[in-house]
Amino acid sequence: MNTSTRDRLLEVAEDLFSKNGFYGTSINDVAKQVNVSKQALLHHFSTKESLYAEILKGAAERLITDVHTAKQSSNEPHLQLREFFLTMIHHDNSGLRVVILLMRELLDNRERAHDAKKWFLRPFLDELVEMTNNAQKNGYYQGLHPLVFVYDLLGSVQYFLISKPTLRKLYSESEYVQFEKAFEKHLETRLTNA
Repeated sequence: MNTSTRDRLLEVAEDLFSKNGFYGTSINDVAKQVNVSKQALLHHFSTKESLYAEILKGAAERLITDVHTAKQSSNEPHLQLREFFLTMIHHDNSGLRVVILLMRELLDNRERAHDAKKWFLRPFLDELVEMTNNAQKNGYYQGLHPLVFVYDLLGSVQYFLISKPTLRKLYSESEYVQFEKAFEKHLETRLTNA
């Protein structure tokens, strides 16, 4: 399959932005890794911000697709949330990059937030909040603020995923496997108990 230059630019940019953040990635870095000139990159994306916006748009679309897949797994909103978050902790490398991008955008966006024209992650967060609201109507997560609950779960899962390589070095393989299983069980318990 012949991948277009634009697609290669997006793939490399997603990887670099997830590793280095918005401020740690230059358009020259992206162009160099794709083996095109800066001008060729600017032909596809007029600014670094427009390239990053396209990356965020794709990440948000993937996360929303994951939410919709979880919604199809059950008629029960609390089980849909459970499915979404348990799937999230088992993502492949591409999914992990999306999770890292989500975290970086939520944490690194202080200076850019003022000038943001579109919030690609808002619909994703809204979908999870809606699932939480629906679960509350069925008696789950009572007394919890839906956005705070979702944000807490996202933070926990993101921290877990991002720290996996470090944890694998800090602990023996058997200790790490026990931790990973315990984390999944803890997450599942939080999401299934009323």
